[in-house]
Amino acid sequence: MMLSNMCNKRQRRLRRLLPAVTLLLLSGCGGAAVTSVERGVLSQSIDVTGELVSADTISMMPPSLRRVWQYQVKQLAPEGSEVNQGDMVAQLDTSEQTQRLSVKTAKLEATIQDIETSKLRNAKRLEELRLELAEAQMNFEKAQRKFKLSDETVAAIDKVKYEKDAEIAKDRVVLTEQKLDLEAQSARQREAMLMGDQQKFASEVDALKRGIASLTLIAPRAGMVVYGNDSQGNKIKEGQSVFMGDAVLSIPDLNNMQVNMTIPEVEARRVKLGQTLKIRLDANPDRVFTGKIIELGAVFRNKNQDIPLVIFDAVASIDEADTELMRPGMTAKISIDIANDEEQLLLSLDAVHYDAGQAYVLMPGLFGESKQSVTLGAIGKELVSITSGLDVGQEVLLP
Repeated sequence: MMLSNMCNKRQRRLRRLLPAVTLLLLSGCGGAAVTSVERGVLSQSIDVTGELVSADTISMMPPSLRRVWQYQVKQLAPEGSEVNQGDMVAQLDTSEQTQRLSVKTAKLEATIQDIETSKLRNAKRLEELRLELAEAQMNFEKAQRKFKLSDETVAAIDKVKYEKDAEIAKDRVVLTEQKLDLEAQSARQREAMLMGDQQKFASEVDALKRGIASLTLIAPRAGMVVYGNDSQGNKIKEGQSVFMGDAVLSIPDLNNMQVNMTIPEVEARRVKLGQTLKIRLDANPDRVFTGKIIELGAVFRNKNQDIPLVIFDAVASIDEADTELMRPGMTAKISIDIANDEEQLLLSLDAVHYDAGQAYVLMPGLFGESKQSVTLGAIGKELVSITSGLDVGQEVLLP
């Protein structure tokens, strides 16, 4: 009896010194570990993985050029380097566009020369026709005057001849005038055609020059360079070919970081907007950042072709992001807090046993242990809530 009293006093002293939920007592004096039922809030969480991204990222893609779908990366700014607005961050191959520019420029210059030559030739031809017209008009006036001056002294046959000569001279005037008009129209048409060619080639030359300039990617703002990924998920590198629509690189805003997560389908009903979470970067697991779920994906999908796990996407904000430490693409482990604020009866998960699916605990007693059936509620990592079978303060044996 004296030994039993001493053990009871020792248990009471330990209960005052150790935390309530994790208290391990010595039952009797036989060394059996026990824990007690306490009231509190059950800590529950869902552990997932994620990747850091910037909520404000400018992606740098190849320009949209006519008849060009594939581009070769000739030069890239070092990944992770800090750039200023206006700095060159990438150079795409311009050899094909430069060759086309050379051809179009030669055609433009040849067309400009043709226009000048055509103007001189047309001016010369029109001047010749004007002289021809003047000569025809002069001959007509002479023939007409000769006909009008013929009198009775002129033989009838000569008078008829003079009249015919005047008519022929008049027809020659009309014909020359028509030739002059036609030549003037033809000259204008030739000039218009050549001017059209000049505008066309000039437009193509300007477009090629703008296209060549656009193949030099310029930073639209200050920030850090992050390389894009190809279709296989590998980082884009110098010498690699990319296609229209591919992000060659991006410039993220490191002051506005967030984390993209994939959550298993089975956890969908327990994840809600606004839930808080803890974030540990794989690169620095000792630091813990907090955040909040700000977006939930509306579509479920397979994780990948090799793993038939159905998941959905979620996005969380990061409180007080560390711009010196955090970089887009970093992987992280996220613990989503799904606990509610309601207090429950809590017991160590290790103290619960099962028999044919029925949960029970072992209760200490003077004459040995006894089974006590219990009904479980929510289950956390280390604790479980008890909805019936036990009361606050009861002691339960641990294995």
